[in-house]
Amino acid sequence: MRLAVDARPFEERPTGVGRYLEGLLSAWLDQTPSDSFILLSPRKVHVPARLAGRVEAAASPALPGTVWLQTTAARAARRAGADAFFGSLGILPLLSSLPGVATVHDLTPLLFPEWHSRKNRLGFNPFIGATVRRARRIVAVSDATRRDLVAAFPDAAPKTVVVHNGVEPEAPAVLDPAPHGGRPYVLYVGTLEPRKNVARLVAAMESIWDRRPDFPDLVLAGGDGWGMEGFRERVARSRHAARVARVGYLGPGERARWLASARVFAYPSLYEGFGLPPLEAMAQGTPVVGSSASALPEVMGDAGLLPDPASVPDIAAALERAHDDADFRRRAAAEGPRRAQSFTWAAAATRTRTLFEEALS
Repeated sequence: MRLAVDARPFEERPTGVGRYLEGLLSAWLDQTPSDSFILLSPRKVHVPARLAGRVEAAASPALPGTVWLQTTAARAARRAGADAFFGSLGILPLLSSLPGVATVHDLTPLLFPEWHSRKNRLGFNPFIGATVRRARRIVAVSDATRRDLVAAFPDAAPKTVVVHNGVEPEAPAVLDPAPHGGRPYVLYVGTLEPRKNVARLVAAMESIWDRRPDFPDLVLAGGDGWGMEGFRERVARSRHAARVARVGYLGPGERARWLASARVFAYPSLYEGFGLPPLEAMAQGTPVVGSSASALPEVMGDAGLLPDPASVPDIAAALERAHDDADFRRRAAAEGPRRAQSFTWAAAATRTRTLFEEALS
């Protein structure tokens, strides 16, 4: 089987979908090395080290992503001898004659357009309905995402299958000094964007610090996304500005080091199609405060805390419990890694390959 892959997520600093592709394709080739992948993108493809020498990358014209996908990607896939096209970002080239399988990570551009830039909306919303009709099979990364997709497009139901993401616990990098100077901290990892609810997380921490000056600091790890204008200024004006630290993007070993050393991992997102960062924190045995929204209860189960993400007091109460409750912390240290072990890239690769076999039959 030879597949053309929309490889735009393979950026220099990959986030969720890039890491999804890396884990999935690596496990796939471990299981079926006779298969091959041709990575297509209108910009430079940063092939992860685990895939170096195991995949091919083809040059494409430097075009805006959506224009490229709907004009030249299909021709490039045919020239590369692909049997099918893998729409890793949920959208397929609509004029392609190749069978297509798309992975839908979430429907936030459609359901919550205010959380996305105009560019993101235009790259998804006009094409998702036609992709549903054209796709031979659709991967939904959670039951929550499948429900949203089928509610919006009922004809997706017979062709959409849930394939959960995987997680591979990474060895923390051994570097000095210790994260955050060895001081205890609550950690958030992810792009700063509206749906991640970081403003309410900051407000919850402020409300705790007002009462408990010795409560751990807050560390925000990740790059700036769209729609967070004024956030830096808001934090700088905070009465507790010195307690909020920014550490930028964390690579794999560094991310694991900060996750393993955190007192609490906080991810009170308003909506997640899956939620890899909480699962990665759970794999390290770190107590996790997520949220009751969308796919997070499905992923976290009872191994973490799930407050109402719209309620600052609820988030604050969960953070305090995750910090204070010794019984919960012991349970999280045991149950978090155990639950994380049930989400594997090997299982995801096996199921996804079966869907491509079905699409090609």
